[in-house]
Amino acid sequence: MRSATVDNNNIQTIIGQHASFKGELSFEGAVRIDGNFEGNIRSSNGGTLIVSEVANITGEVDVPNLVLHGTISGNVRASESLKMTATGKLRGDVEYHIMSLSEGASINGRCNRIDDKKAATNEPGKGVKLPAGDRLSQVA
Repeated sequence: MRSATVDNNNIQTIIGQHASFKGELSFEGAVRIDGNFEGNIRSSNGGTLIVSEVANITGEVDVPNLVLHGTISGNVRASESLKMTATGKLRGDVEYHIMSLSEGASINGRCNRIDDKKAATNEPGKGVKLPAGDRLSQVA
């Protein structure tokens, strides 16, 4: 399994802090979002999405690896790993294979673990389908 830690030199795309973007994003490799993004984000082939502390995303996120420092309002599927730092906020349901939460991270939605690698296979464009899971709610 690939680590969700990405060297800044390996990031292929950055949406800057003062940028606002509406639409669909599909990518491979590593993408960092520092600004505002409204729309769905998809990746495959080990892609990593890094959401900075000042970033806000509204929409569904379906990526293998997610590092969340900022805010996502929408359902999330992290088929390999989800790492949430103390400033990370997720408002929506989440499906994950491996999850790491720092003290102060916040999830307001249902959490469901993907138990096997076959279930973790990402199919871009199929949407995020989250079965009912345990409720996890922490207040930052």
